[in-house]
This record gives sequence, C-alpha cells and structure tokens, in this order.
Amino acid sequence: MGVFEDIMEKSSRRPEGISGVVERRRSKRAPMLRSSSTSMTSHLWELELVPAFALNRLSDQISQLAERSVDQNIFFESTIVMAAWPRLTSILAPASCWMLTLWETIGEERKMRLFMPVRLNSVGFPKKKVLQVLSNEIFPVGTPLLDKECPDEACETLFRLLSDPALKLPATLDLTHQAAASKTYAYICKAVKSLGLQSHKTGNYERAALFSADDVENKMKTVLSSKSRRELRRQLRKLEEAHEIEFLVAKTEDKVLDAFERFLTLELKSWKGHRGTALYNHKSIAAFSRQIVAELACEDTCEIHTLMCDGNAIGALIMLGKNGRMAPWKMTFDDNFSSSSPGMLVMMKATETLLNDNKFVEADSMAIPSHWMMNRIWPDRLKITNLVVSLTPKNDAQALKVVSAKERLDSMKVWIKKVLNYRSR
Repeated sequence: MGVFEDIMEKSSRRPEGISGVVERRRSKRAPMLRSSSTSMTSHLWELELVPAFALNRLSDQISQLAERSVDQNIFFESTIVMAAWPRLTSILAPASCWMLTLWETIGEERKMRLFMPVRLNSVGFPKKKVLQVLSNEIFPVGTPLLDKECPDEACETLFRLLSDPALKLPATLDLTHQAAASKTYAYICKAVKSLGLQSHKTGNYERAALFSADDVENKMKTVLSSKSRRELRRQLRKLEEAHEIEFLVAKTEDKVLDAFERFLTLELKSWKGHRGTALYNHKSIAAFSRQIVAELACEDTCEIHTLMCDGNAIGALIMLGKNGRMAPWKMTFDDNFSSSSPGMLVMMKATETLLNDNKFVEADSMAIPSHWMMNRIWPDRLKITNLVVSLTPKNDAQALKVVSAKERLDSMKVWIKKVLNYRSR
C-alpha cells in the first residue's frame, strides 16, 4: 500500500459529524514562517514555510518549477501533493508540516527556485527536534525540486535562511532518501562544503533500478538469471496453450481509467483482498487513488500494464513517471494463477517495454534493499543516503546525536525484521 493510501486509511477512521469537526478545529495549524536576504547582485531571496492548508496558491509555481528542475520527483509535484495535503497535517506530520519554498525576485519577476514539503520530527531519546524532508520508507523519494537556472546560489541561500534565529526552527536538517548520484544531491553537498557546515551520511543502502541500454537484447539477458528466464518462458507457454493471453499497456486517460477499475477488481483476488486491505475494501482510499490516477493520466505521467487471460486480468502494474524516468507504484495479481507467476510475467513484460522505448532513461523501483522480486528482476542499483546537516557551525554535536539516534533506530528495525522472519518459519 502506498503512503498516500495509508494516510487515507488512517484518516478514514477519524470521528464523523460534530466530534470530527471539533477534532479538526482543535488540530494545530503550523504558522507561516518567512525569512529573506539580499544577494550581492541585489536580488531579493525569500524563504517561506507555507502551511499545507495554503497550498492552493503555490500549485502553479510548483508545476512550473517541476518543468525546469534539476532532477525529477513526481511525488513532490503539485498534482500528488495537492491531493495529499488534507492528510499531511493530521496523519503524516501531526506536529507541523510546511511547504518549504525558496523565491528569488529579479526586478519585478518573482520565481520559485526550490520546493520540498518538510515536517518537524523527533528523533532518539531524549527527543531531539529536526526539520525533515517529507519522505519515509513507503515513499522513499526526498529529492527537492531545484531550479537548474541557479542551483548553487539557491542551495547556499537555503541553508543561510534556514539558520535564521527568527524562524525558531531546529538547527538540524534531515534530508532523507536522497539519490547519491543525482545532480541535486551534488549541489546540496557543494553548498554545505562552501558554507563550512558539518554534514553526516546515514542509512546508506542500494535499491533495485533499471537503466536504459543501447543493446536491449543483451540488457534483457541481465534481467533475472538464465534459469529463471527459462522458467518464466515455460510458465508463459503453458498459459498460452490453455488460455488466450494478451499484454496490454494503457496510456491514454480513458484506457488508464478502465485499466484501473480492472486493477481494483483484480486486487480483491489477491492476498490483500483476503486480508481486507485491498483498495476496493476502503471506498475513500479507492476514490482517492482513482483521483490520482485520473489526474496523472491527463498529464501523461501514468500508465498501467495488464496481463490478460481469456479477457480477464490476472496481473497488473501501475507505473508513474515522465521524461523517461519511471517508478512502479502498485502491483497485484490473481492468486488463483500464482503457480504461473503472473506478477513476475507482467513485470518482465513492462521491463521489456521500457527498454524498447527510445525516450526511456531510468526506472527507480522504490523498493526496500532486499526486495525479493525487484532485486532479482532489475540488475542496476541506485545508491540512497540520508544527509543530516548542521545549519549552524556550533550545532554539530546535536547533529551527531541525531545521526546516532537514527542509526540505533535502523538497527532496531533490522533486528525486529529478523525476529519476525524467524517466527514465521
């Protein structure tokens, strides 16, 4: 289940009627925070931390910034953030949540130069407050939208203004889930070094990815082992002998919406349906997901791959992305056909489709480091790291405590997973 669906499920449990209204009125609203400075070129720079409920006025500027950003992050673009904001303050970031924006004014023109949702988070014991980019294990992409027109100056100005005492923000910035090879991350590290700030990397890992290749045939040979590929071909031949098999790719709005309805029905036949966690079991979640898929389909940033058997879907994959950079969002399959590996078959076909697309650049699996399927199918790896930055030279000791607390938490999670895996045997 994706992070926004998880948010919707939790928010659907909130009290209804008068009690629900009272609860919403009692919920704390983050204040509007603002800091500004004038550069050596007499340009005015402004840092604004806008509460999530005021997101409407930023939508157009965020969309424009996304088109000229150094790196792509579809989850920080206005379409998805706008749909998620009602849940941001109440579930994902109950303490405080802001839309962090950095503006530059040149003459009469005012442009957004950097954008990322952030929240206040408490780490370790005793609790230490940090300002953290809004990402987590289910939604592991924390790359800010950074204007490629002036990335160096924007990053340096960001750190200077965040350290403004008038803002009363924590002196530690936690940039989680950063792609270590991205240009945005390089600009951030360059600014940290230029300003003489201390930074620490934590939680480093690699996750499955797929990069484009000139020789698609040889690239496909690196996808899975030769033994596994032979077994999948055997399973597909067996299916084709007994059934009419077809692979469909929906890209236009009408076809995507139809494919999504098939996806909802198919998910009911999977283990999620048996456990009652399928989208269809939660009407509000299904409606929210339908909204996201419909809006992204209008922008040509959503496609659905479906494996059809005798006219019925037995495997489906929702893929998000644009400009040749893609990410699988949700996948499901019919448990009645589990012996034929429909999930693996649809993922393999989607992989082949991506590699044969001339516009394809790369795909990020967004999977955990040891994902049983994606690590087998996609041969490439993306290095992911968390960068903890001390915003003031005298605050490095506090930043080190945050790093230690995060490392202890990561170790605890690994230990818990090992215990659960042992008990499930």
